[in-house]
Formats: sequence, C-alpha cells, structure tokens
Amino acid sequence: MLIGQLSKRTGFSKDTIRYYEKIGLIILPKKSRMDNSYKDYPESLVDTLNAIRKYKALGFTLEEIRELLVLQSIQVLDISKLLQIVERKITGINSEIDKLHEFKLRLNREQQILLRKKTGRIITLPEMNIAA
Repeated sequence: MLIGQLSKRTGFSKDTIRYYEKIGLIILPKKSRMDNSYKDYPESLVDTLNAIRKYKALGFTLEEIRELLVLQSIQVLDISKLLQIVERKITGINSEIDKLHEFKLRLNREQQILLRKKTGRIITLPEMNIAA
C-alpha cells in the first residue's frame, strides 16, 4: 500500500510515518520499492503503527517503544516480560511525580515568601532564593 493509504488507515501523518521509518522504528522489507520508485508499505505496518499509538498513549517514549517492537519481532515479548517493562515504566513515572511534587512544594514556599514582601518593588535575581 502507498504511504497515503497507510496514513489514512492509521491516522498517522505521512511525515510521521516517514520519520518513524527514518529512525528505524518501522522497517520496510528490502523489496518495498515498486517500479515507479514508490514505496510499497506492507499490511503488517498497520498493526505496528496501531501498537505505537497505544504505547505512546500509555506514556512510552519512542526508544521504549522501539525496545518493545524489537522484543516482539524476535518473539521474546511474553506477558511476564511486558509486565516487567510496565512495572519499570510505573516506577519511573512515580519517581517523576515525586520530583514534580517537590518542585511544587518549593515553589509554594517561595510564593509565600514573595507574597509577604512589598509588592510593586523591582527585585534583583539573588533575592529570588529557594526557600528551604
């Protein structure tokens, strides 16, 4: 199928499909060029691109998605391996949430300090100290 057909079937733009191909996230068979130099995208890419969309919606990075696709292609992605990857992702997200929560607390403390100061006064940068 041509890239326009693949784009319509998957909802990915042609540019996105080309980008995924460029970075090796999707791989075309060697004989994917037709006589007129157009690429013939295999039907299996519809499933691959739908999987990419699902993994992106779950917060996986393109590099993490590449790992999942490689594991699937070499047929070692079973439920237990996928669970390990999902648990690793959840752990990473929890760590990011903790960092963001700490930033929010620091900003709230700084906001309270600034609210107690006179308003309308120009400050210098050293005056913006992180409240510990």
